[in-house]
Amino acid sequence: MGSIEPASSNAWNVIIEIVLSNPAHTDVRISKLEVPHPLVAGFVKHFGDLAGQIADYRFPLPDGREVHIKEYGEYYSTHWDHSSAIRNPFGHLLRDATHWVSVMIALVIVGAFVGGYLIASRRKGKTPPETST
Repeated sequence: MGSIEPASSNAWNVIIEIVLSNPAHTDVRISKLEVPHPLVAGFVKHFGDLAGQIADYRFPLPDGREVHIKEYGEYYSTHWDHSSAIRNPFGHLLRDATHWVSVMIALVIVGAFVGGYLIASRRKGKTPPETST
């Protein structure tokens, strides 16, 4: 009769090597049965783009890159990013999440137009104070 062995903590080290051998942002799918929970292996709970995942975990690497795990029902999806969202959020936005930079620029532009419109409409509605002589 065979025995069931728990997922090894070393399993994530092997997965990280595989992930790093691929280009950045290339997802590798891993069954939850093959590895321990990311928090047990030293990953930090964090956030990421909404893609139907249950949770996100990150593991910053010494060279500035970062391994990013997305947890789904029966599996994890993992890839590496050029810049760590934990240690270098601005660099991460510029190199790995450039779509959010576009969103932020659009929001600033819309905010500037709305703010300008509100200021201009308030000025039109005001009359200069009367002076008494």
